[in-house]
Amino acid sequence: MIILPFLSHTPHIGERMRAPASAAVIGRAEIGPDCTLGHLALVRADGEEVHIGADCWFGEASTVHIAHLLYPSIVGAHVTVGRYALVHACTIGDDCVIGEHATVMDGAVLGAGAVVAAQSVVPPGKKLDGGWLYAGAPARPVAPVAAPQLKELHRALRAPGAIDRTGAAAEVVLAVPSLPGLRHRPGTGAAGHFPPGAYVAPNASVVGAVVLGERASVWFGVEIDAGAARIEIGAETNVQDNSRIYAGPGAENVRIGERVLIGHNVRIFASTIGDAAIIGMGAIVGPGTVVEPGGCVAAGSATEPGTVVRSGEVWSGRPARAARALSEANRAAFADGVMTYVEYASQYLGAASRGND
Repeated sequence: MIILPFLSHTPHIGERMRAPASAAVIGRAEIGPDCTLGHLALVRADGEEVHIGADCWFGEASTVHIAHLLYPSIVGAHVTVGRYALVHACTIGDDCVIGEHATVMDGAVLGAGAVVAAQSVVPPGKKLDGGWLYAGAPARPVAPVAAPQLKELHRALRAPGAIDRTGAAAEVVLAVPSLPGLRHRPGTGAAGHFPPGAYVAPNASVVGAVVLGERASVWFGVEIDAGAARIEIGAETNVQDNSRIYAGPGAENVRIGERVLIGHNVRIFASTIGDAAIIGMGAIVGPGTVVEPGGCVAAGSATEPGTVVRSGEVWSGRPARAARALSEANRAAFADGVMTYVEYASQYLGAASRGND
């Protein structure tokens, strides 16, 4: 697997780690023994620490990350995290199960033995008691989970070719395409243009007519595939870890403006996203969506085909609808996030350059 230091910090990995070459562990991460990382799974501890206990299992394209200089991620022992799920700057107790495509956000705390259903979202700062199944966006208690049920959920999610059953109690319907099978073809684009200062992580996949602006960044496990169309990503825009961007057939392009913040584990189909827009963690941008400059698709939300997310508004839900105005505090925080990723890109490029000397 990929093991990268960040600045002066080197990962500490326990004995008997199981991981493929595509998985990555970065920076100030400490991982206990007998853990498993799936294809493209990522533990990224650059701007803060990540601590993971023994016998944890992370499915394909799952992500563990931090909030820069603010929150670490702390994961207890015997935790199972499903495919494409995101654990972000939060605390996960022992024996928890996080379903596929679920998102646990900054400052949230899950008690021991909690289960978060597939496609659910635990909001920032939320505290969930252990021993319960939570579902929805935002995640709410559905039913207590007995010890035999919890054991079976761990077993089922960890089994080869498993189908996630944690969402059975959550009536979540997405009016957008599901995630295509992971192709993740290696390449730097048939007609790609990567200017100086743009960063593409070593296990990212960029294929076809993809154009990056100056100081744009494409992070770990990301897949960008233009197919027969074209994808444009503006200056200082970041596409965060394990996100997917797919153009449509023919001339169904993707155009993403400058200084756009695209969170972890996002899915974007043929659409147009204006300057300084925000696409929250785990969100889905359906085909034909237009996000106007300064518009925001909230974490875990999904836009229907043809949606127009208006400038200065936060759209949330499944399907996404206008929820509130974007506050000045939000704008400032997101602008800071853009610059944080510009600085990250500079630091990773510098480390790569020194490694090639």
